Amino acid sequence: MAARGEDTATVAARIEADIRKGDIKPVYLLFGKEHFYIDRICDLLVESVIPPEERDFGQMVYYGVDVAAPQIISLARQYPMMVSRQMIVIKEAQGMKSVEEIAPYLENIMPTTVMVICYKTPNDGSSSKNIDKRKKLYKETLAKGAVLESEPVKDWNLAGWIESYVRGEGLEMERSCPQLMAEACGNNLSKIALEVEKLKKNLDGSTIITQAMVEQNVGISRDWSAFELTNAICDRNVAKVYKIAKYFGENPKRFPIQMTIATLAGQFIKLLRYHACREQRMSDSEISAELGVNPYFMRDYARYGKNYPVKSCMAAIAILREYDSRSKSNARGSASDGDLLVEVISRLMNR
Repeated sequence: MAARGEDTATVAARIEADIRKGDIKPVYLLFGKEHFYIDRICDLLVESVIPPEERDFGQMVYYGVDVAAPQIISLARQYPMMVSRQMIVIKEAQGMKSVEEIAPYLENIMPTTVMVICYKTPNDGSSSKNIDKRKKLYKETLAKGAVLESEPVKDWNLAGWIESYVRGEGLEMERSCPQLMAEACGNNLSKIALEVEKLKKNLDGSTIITQAMVEQNVGISRDWSAFELTNAICDRNVAKVYKIAKYFGENPKRFPIQMTIATLAGQFIKLLRYHACREQRMSDSEISAELGVNPYFMRDYARYGKNYPVKSCMAAIAILREYDSRSKSNARGSASDGDLLVEVISRLMNR
């Protein structure tokens, strides 16, 4: 069960860790609009629960449109033949006539059966088709097995998700790369994972993904990025800042203001940490390690720090919080993303 405030990635990581430790639950309910984690955990279970030599006898995979609840229940209640346990996987369970009819089986689960239900809610913004948390299927699984409700990553958190995912793969990225990939791939975690895998194959022994590699291998075609906007603001390059802002305003779907604000806020938070490190008289190499950036960029931070001392950074973060809230509520009035971006940039440039 997810603790209050836990996001999908945290819950998924815990379920995956339990599976790898051999702590296999008798039933898994994987559902939601973000299909990446549903597929990932299902694949891990398929590879982990039944040994390869026993899968012909102990592993059954069905698709929702091809199977009915009574058939699944009948199979689940059978004792496995020639193997110690069996696994029943229902992919695309949203295609079943009534997935809720599986619930009676959960009242008396067979200890030799592992059931995996993968229910993918359409991520079209309007579909209401989903697992009903008020009903027995959800409640019984929550009590006796493992449940993952897989929610999409918010646009403004996407660059952070990419950075965390890449780190989990044992790699590093130049600081411009997460935002570039977010802009190129959009909110599609499966696509991002495929692109990271493609980049891994081109590393040739290195563990650092560079901006040039992302631009070359991810197929980015762009004029500007949120990373370049951040640099222009920190450099107080007025002409470039408003040129980029105009471009963003004309392309709001590609550059949602929440994502841009999150990128800017992250930079000013790093600048505050930079100032704190300087107060402690840390060396450039120590500061770069603390900030998680390439030592090459310390020259940039020295320049940005002069343009935005501590008080200016704190004021900038307060401004960004204000506009983040406005962008997600009726407080924006009739202002477009482009209008809000120009406002917030004007205030940042005057700090």
